[in-house]
Amino acid sequence: MASPEVVQRVQSLRAEIEHHNHRYYVLDDPLIPDLEYDKLFRELSELEERYPELDDPNSPTKRVGGEPAEGFEQYEHALRMYSLDNAMTTDEWFAFTDRVTKGLGREDVEYWADPKMDGLAVEVVYENGRFAMAATRGDGLVGEVVSHNMRTVMNLPLVLRGSNIPTLLEVRGEVVMADADFERLNERQAAKGEKIFANPRNAAAGSVRQLDPKVAASRPLRFMAYGVGRVEGMPALFSWVSQEEIMLGLRELGFAVPPEARLCKSRQEVADYFNDLMERRASLPFEIDGVVAKVNKLEMQRALGFTSRAPRWALALKFPAQQASTRINSIRIQVGRTGVLTPVAELEPVRVGGVEVSRATLHNKAYIAENDFREGDTVVVQRAGDVIPQVVSVVEDKRPENTVPYDFPMTCPVCHSEAYEDGEAVRCSNDKCPAKVAKWLVHFVSKAGLDMEGVGRRWVEKLADEGKLSNPADLFTLRKTTLLQYEGMGDKSAENFIQSIDKARLEAPLWRLIAALGIRHVGEQTAKTLADTYEDLDALSLATREELQDLPDVGETVANSIREFFDGEAGKLLLEQFKAVDFWPKGGKSDAEGAKDLPLSGKTFIFTGSLPDMSRNQAHALVEERGGSAVKSISRKVDYVVAGEKAGSKVAKAEKLGLTIIDFDAFTDMIREGE
Repeated sequence: MASPEVVQRVQSLRAEIEHHNHRYYVLDDPLIPDLEYDKLFRELSELEERYPELDDPNSPTKRVGGEPAEGFEQYEHALRMYSLDNAMTTDEWFAFTDRVTKGLGREDVEYWADPKMDGLAVEVVYENGRFAMAATRGDGLVGEVVSHNMRTVMNLPLVLRGSNIPTLLEVRGEVVMADADFERLNERQAAKGEKIFANPRNAAAGSVRQLDPKVAASRPLRFMAYGVGRVEGMPALFSWVSQEEIMLGLRELGFAVPPEARLCKSRQEVADYFNDLMERRASLPFEIDGVVAKVNKLEMQRALGFTSRAPRWALALKFPAQQASTRINSIRIQVGRTGVLTPVAELEPVRVGGVEVSRATLHNKAYIAENDFREGDTVVVQRAGDVIPQVVSVVEDKRPENTVPYDFPMTCPVCHSEAYEDGEAVRCSNDKCPAKVAKWLVHFVSKAGLDMEGVGRRWVEKLADEGKLSNPADLFTLRKTTLLQYEGMGDKSAENFIQSIDKARLEAPLWRLIAALGIRHVGEQTAKTLADTYEDLDALSLATREELQDLPDVGETVANSIREFFDGEAGKLLLEQFKAVDFWPKGGKSDAEGAKDLPLSGKTFIFTGSLPDMSRNQAHALVEERGGSAVKSISRKVDYVVAGEKAGSKVAKAEKLGLTIIDFDAFTDMIREGE
C-alpha cells in the first residue's frame, strides 16, 4: 500500500504536470525545460505503476496535452492524435523493441525513422483531392480550426498532385520554421520594434495560432508531413501497407516530408541513425530534438495497438539537452503571483541551441543548495528546445577562490516581509506584497482570467506599482481621468481600458471570475464546474471540503486550495469589495429550481467512440441543455457512459467501476423522452 508521503507526492506531481500542460499546449508559454517535464512525467508514471491503488482516470498520464485555447472553433479529430512515449537512451530504445518483438512474436521487424521536428502538430483534411480544413492537435481529441492560417503555408498543397488520390485524406505533420528563416524573421521583428521569438517552434506555433491570417502569411512557415489519419476511397491498386509507402505516397501527392527520413532494417540501424543525427543536428536546416521510430508494417502496428495515451508501435528517441558553459554574474529573486520566491541566474550571455541565453531559472532554494551554485561560478547551461533554459551544474575547477555559498533570502525582496518554506517553495507571507498583487492583477485581466482585451499588462503593473490598484476590485473604481495622467496613455486607449472593465462588470460569467481569482490548482474547467454548481461566490465560499470533492474535476488538493482561499481574511475581504463595486456574477444555482424539472438534471455523461450524425461537442450541448453535465474523464461520479462506434478503453474502465454503459440509440431515446 502507498504511504501518505507517496500519496501526497502523486497528487503534487499531477497538479504540477497539469499546470505545465496548460502553459505549454494552451498558452504556448512553457515554464520549464522539456527534460524537466519528462522527468516529472516519468516519475508519476512509475509511481502509478508501482501503486495501482492510486490509479486515477483524471491523471495527466491518461491524457495528451491540454485543452484548446479560446477564440478558435473547436474540431473533433475523427481518429485521436496520440502522443508518443519517450526514450532517453539507446538502452531504453532496445527495451522498447524487446516489447515489440514479444508482442508480435517475431524478430524480423523493420522501422521507419524520421527526425523529430520541433514544431506545432497539425492535421490537414483533403476531400476529393482538395484542401478542406486544418486543425491543431489540441488535447489529441479536440483541436482548434486553423484552416485560414494553414492556407497561407506556401509548401502545403491546396490541390493534391498525381492520380493516386483518395476521396478523403487526413494528413498529419508539423508546422516548422527553418533556422535560417527564423533568424531573418527575428531580424525583421527587431527592426520593427516587435516581439523577438525565443526559438523556431515558438515562432511557428505563435504564427499558426493567430486569428488574423495575414500574420501567418507574413511568416516563413513550412508543413512537414509525418503520417495520416483516415484514408478512404483510395484505388485498391495503390493502397498503402507500410509507413514507408505512406511517406513515399505523401511525397508523390505533393507534401514535404522530414529530411533525412529513412527505412531501417533492424533496431540497431535505428540506434546508428539516432547517433548519426545527434552528431549532425547542428548542421541540419531545421531544429530537431530527436528521432521518431515506427514499426514499418501497418498490419504489425494494428496488432500492437495503443496504450491509453500512446501507440505501442512508435517511440520518440530524444537527444540529450544542448549545453554550453558561462558565468553566473548574480542571482536575482523573482516573486510570483502566489508569493513563490524563484531564484534566477543572471548569466554572461551565451548561445545555446541557436538562442542567446542571458538568464536561467535556478528553480528553488533546495536546487541551489543541492548543486552549490554561487555568484561568480562557471556553470553548464542546457536547452532542449524549451523557452526557459536551466543551469544544471558547476564547473568546479573554474570556481574563483573568493566565492561564498549562496544565502537564500528568507525575506521578500520586494516588500521585505518574512518568507516561509512551503514544501520545496519559499513564499512571501504578505498578502499585500506589491509583487504578488501586480502578478495577481495581471492574471485577473488576462485570457486565463476575465479576458479584458483593452486592459494591458504593462498598465496594470504600473497602476499597481504606484498604488492605484491594490486588489482586483479596485479595477472597477478606475476613472478615465486617472489613466490620462500617465504619459503614453492616449484618450482612445483610456476609453478602451474603461470600456473593457465595464463590459466585464456587466457580462463576465461566474466561471471566469472564479478562474481569475488565482486560486491554486483551479483552472478553467474546474472553474466552470464550480460555476455550474454554485449560485455565486458567497455560496461557493460556504462549500465544505467534502461537498467540493463530490464534484467532477475536484480532488482533495483542489478542495483544500478553495477552502484556504475563502477561509483567509484576504478572500473574505475581496468578496465584500466585489459587492461594493457592483461586480457579482451569478452561476448555476440561480437556475436550480428550473434545472430540477429538466430530464437529465443531476446526471453526468461521458462519451467514447464516434457518434453518428453529431459531434461530441453537439452531444455535450444536448446533455447540458437538458440539465445534465458532460465530462471528458471517467470516474465513479459518471452516471452514463455512452459508447459509440469503435469505443475505446473507457468502456473497460467503466465496466471495472460498475458504471452504466449505454449505446447511442439509448442516449437518443433519453433525449426524446424529455422533449
